[in-house]
Amino acid sequence: MSAPPPDTGMRTVLTTLRVLEVVSELQPVGVSAVARATGIPKSSVQRCLVTLGQAGWLTQAKEDTHHWVLTGRALSIGMRGSTEKGLREAALAVMQDLRDETRETIHLLGFGEEHAPAGGVEPAIDPALVVIDRLDGPEPVRTWVRLGTRVPLHATCAGLAVLARLPGAEVDRLLRGRLERYSDHTIVDRDALAAELRDVRERGYAMADRSWRRGIGAVAAAVIDAAGDPVAALVISTPMQRFDTDRARVLGPLVAAAASRVSNDLRF
Repeated sequence: MSAPPPDTGMRTVLTTLRVLEVVSELQPVGVSAVARATGIPKSSVQRCLVTLGQAGWLTQAKEDTHHWVLTGRALSIGMRGSTEKGLREAALAVMQDLRDETRETIHLLGFGEEHAPAGGVEPAIDPALVVIDRLDGPEPVRTWVRLGTRVPLHATCAGLAVLARLPGAEVDRLLRGRLERYSDHTIVDRDALAAELRDVRERGYAMADRSWRRGIGAVAAAVIDAAGDPVAALVISTPMQRFDTDRARVLGPLVAAAASRVSNDLRF
């Protein structure tokens, strides 16, 4: 018995998903190119692109607003669906080595889910990373964060490490609105944040000194996938009694090298 033909609503959904797939393959890409690749009329393609843009899955390219690219929402959904397990497997041995070398707690964080408010049209961006794995250090006094904890991008070294590897337009999209202050050390000024991200890019790792949780210092580096996109962050976290600028300069290169190892494992 053959399946019944899809109704109009289902056809619209399937068409929109097909447009999303083609944008992911050809980005940055314009209406005409998507229409040629799919055989869908340009007017329908345009409606799909606008709808996907309103939903937060696509955005207009910074260099050419007639072209479309995937947003962090689409990238993070793909990462959670296909690589989170692979990410944790790739990171485990590296995290163990890093913990043994530093005697501190090691965290692995990935992108959190973005969601739209009930009944809303404009998607609500959830600027957060999620703790997806943790290896506790052997010291009797150590840091601790529950798995699944959501951490703010602008106020943590994990978030800064990831933001530093994203285009400026994507940083602005993720951090639109007021930046929340978690402590006296949280960066909430946009210019100061931009300067900090430049420093992170130059160093290769991010530092946090009580900027999110009081009494905690940390360093972090981004994990990069085969496409060159930041998909996670590796973090060394320590109580402030064992953290200062000098120790950050020792731990920073270690976490950067460890994140590079995980990135290479993800690529190959």
